[in-house]
Amino acid sequence: MIDIPVLSELVKFTHPKELCQLSCASKTLHIDLQGTKAWARLAEAQLPPPTPRDDSEARSHVWRREVAKTLPHPRRVLEGVTLLEALSRETPAPFEFTRNRFTDFTYFLRLEDSGRLIWEGDLGDLSRESYEEGQVLRLSLRHMDFGWLGPADNDDLEQVQIALVAIRNHDQAMVPLGQFDFHAAWSDSDGDPRNLRFRPRRSLFYSPRSQLNLLPCLSVAQDANDRRLELGLSHIIREPREVSHTHTIYRCNLSPFRSVLTYLAGIHNPIARASILARIEGCFVAGERRRGWLELERARVKAERVARVEALRERDEIDVARAEAQLEALRKKGTRLYWEPAKLNHELLVLERERELATLLERVEARRELREQDEAEASRAEADF
Repeated sequence: MIDIPVLSELVKFTHPKELCQLSCASKTLHIDLQGTKAWARLAEAQLPPPTPRDDSEARSHVWRREVAKTLPHPRRVLEGVTLLEALSRETPAPFEFTRNRFTDFTYFLRLEDSGRLIWEGDLGDLSRESYEEGQVLRLSLRHMDFGWLGPADNDDLEQVQIALVAIRNHDQAMVPLGQFDFHAAWSDSDGDPRNLRFRPRRSLFYSPRSQLNLLPCLSVAQDANDRRLELGLSHIIREPREVSHTHTIYRCNLSPFRSVLTYLAGIHNPIARASILARIEGCFVAGERRRGWLELERARVKAERVARVEALRERDEIDVARAEAQLEALRKKGTRLYWEPAKLNHELLVLERERELATLLERVEARRELREQDEAEASRAEADF
């Protein structure tokens, strides 16, 4: 009998059934196959072990997870500036600067239910979508398992939370887009797709009158190829009426969204950074003016001016009345004086008081003319807006 050694290199090309038959052929072959770890090599050939991730990739994933747990710091715009003052400011000089595209970022999503991690990872297949209320950014979720999602019961979804991070590809700058709590769910007439809307815990930018918020929506269809995350930037403006607590939501187009992402990811050039911030503030000014905040500020400024003019007029009338009363009292006192030197001194005092009264009247008249000029200039300034 010829003893043929078993070559371990050929085991991985063997069918499992044939390897089993070879192992049962003789005791010697059985021992040889055990010595070469034939079954382990065959298993590796049939199902290769997963390759460990690179250390830098693992660190990047851990860092994304940590950034996702942090809340973004809201940026204030138009700080210390009224809407009238913002419209009166000089427009900054144009600066050639290319904003980041949406494809320049990788988007990381973390999904939790009652604090339990459901899924986290990078999203892909980015596209744009236009609706009646505006444009949204659309990210595919084909690889996410939605088996955890039960029937359409809002009570079961109250504890669902998501966190979003945008990572700029060329420098790995990470932008926390926010943490979002479940808000509402509804379905189309046929029940598919099912939409889960979320609301942010903090705004990205805000002014005393409005704020820019990112409003994500998970669209969960039965078809795995149609599952998506929609990101829309909305401008939420408070009603200018002080007695009203309502607000209006405007869906921004994707141009301000690009400016927001570029600004938050960081710009080294200070002129470019100021230019991007001016674009964002322009979005605030346009929206707040459209909702009537400019008319409210004009009315408030006009009321303050009228109140100030009335206060000055009342003060002038009081000063004139006091001066006339003093002069009249001096004249009455002069009729009771018979001693010539005292009478002469009294007449000189009366003349001095008359001159002071004339000067006061001239000052009042000049102040009245200045008020009329101020009112005319204010009317022309209002007509210019």
